[in-house]
Amino acid sequence: AGTLQLESKPSRIVGPFCPSLDPAILANYRPVSNLRFIAKVVENVVVRQFPQYLEEAAYLDPLQSGFRRGYSTETALVALVDDLWRARDRGYSSVLALLDLSAAFDTIDHSILLRRLEGLGIRGTVLRWFSSFLSDRTQF
Repeated sequence: AGTLQLESKPSRIVGPFCPSLDPAILANYRPVSNLRFIAKVVENVVVRQFPQYLEEAAYLDPLQSGFRRGYSTETALVALVDDLWRARDRGYSSVLALLDLSAAFDTIDHSILLRRLEGLGIRGTVLRWFSSFLSDRTQF
């Protein structure tokens, strides 16, 4: 329980779906596996439930906008501009440094991420699922 072994599972070979394709040509056949579909369903459940868990457990910073429902870059920008104006009104100077972290997830050490998840109370089957999901991932 808690692992995804999509590559090692057998698929069923099915014939051409389109009647106009010649059934005598091997290229018109393809393997079909429901495992990728099932993995996508599980992934979608996690995408919905994990942020909810983080919200309910108050693990997210109230000012975090990324990866949160109802928040966006626009809401982050509005909050930032508001903070800058408040600082200016109080006579403070501000310095803004912006970092592009768009590809940060592609370079993160998965063992560190898994330890952080464990620190958030993720254990057992769910932690094994995350570990399995992250293992042997390839980028295209």
